[in-house]
Amino acid sequence: MSTKSRSLTKTLAFKGIGKNEFETAYPPERMGNTANIAYGGYALATAAKAAALSVPQGYHLYSIMGNYLGPALTDRPLRSSVRTIRQTRTFATRQVEVSQKQDDGSIRACLIALADFQVAEPAMLEFSIPPSKAYSGPEGLQALPAHRKHLVDTGKISQQLADMHSKSFGVSEGLYETRPCPEGIFYSNLTGLAKTLPTPQDSLPITEKSTADWLRSLFPLPSLVDNVANLAFVMDGAVSFAPLSFSKMFLDDAGACSSLDFALRLFKRDIKMEEWHLKEWTTKVGAEGRTFSEARLWDKEGNCVACMSQQSILRPKKDGKKGLKL
Repeated sequence: MSTKSRSLTKTLAFKGIGKNEFETAYPPERMGNTANIAYGGYALATAAKAAALSVPQGYHLYSIMGNYLGPALTDRPLRSSVRTIRQTRTFATRQVEVSQKQDDGSIRACLIALADFQVAEPAMLEFSIPPSKAYSGPEGLQALPAHRKHLVDTGKISQQLADMHSKSFGVSEGLYETRPCPEGIFYSNLTGLAKTLPTPQDSLPITEKSTADWLRSLFPLPSLVDNVANLAFVMDGAVSFAPLSFSKMFLDDAGACSSLDFALRLFKRDIKMEEWHLKEWTTKVGAEGRTFSEARLWDKEGNCVACMSQQSILRPKKDGKKGLKL
């Protein structure tokens, strides 16, 4: 079954393989990475789902933080194991490890995380940070495939580059409708692949640059757990290479570029990923061969519903060496 006809819910359907241990129905897939390894959002979504299924009804995920320990392979399913760290009347904490079984039978860890849950409580204060810039609403904006075709038709990019982009990010296009905002950088440079094209933010320092997309699930999401898994999947996307794209570079310009750690925080319990949400990327620091970047998510009413921050490896190419192959 192709990705475009299979929802994330089906891909991450669990079967029990032991006490508090599960295996996904399908292997993860490659996306937004030049190496033949799986998109990290699959492992993060698996961890979020496993943790959410382990708590009593009425407990809601508010943060999941941890480390990517190594790349996942695309020819075998993901495994998850959950351990209870805390369980009180108000809070629950779970440790989750996501792994894969190797050809020799050994288990290799891909991700380790702590997930925290809280029962619903009344708010004493309610406020929400807005996006860093004013972005167009989704109405009237082109979906990503149509926008990509427009760039080809107007002579801004070649068909070869468009095909490369479609291949790199096709998994996401099969799961979500995405509409890039013209005020953002990704709209102009096609997620960074069209490096030479001008953007409306070329005069800004990198820490003031941003990009944003409207997105919504193409598949119905019948449960809160499904919505949480989809949110985790979405929030991992493009955080590691946003600094490259903001600098008129892409993955082929770097020796290494991938997420090292993550902190995903949720600010609403009734997440509805079938509805339009605005995702904005920014980057804060680059030093010591690493970058620190963020992605935030707002619902259509302007409420910030989630924030993802990550440190990522961003290693320069060695002298005489080629960058990551596209």
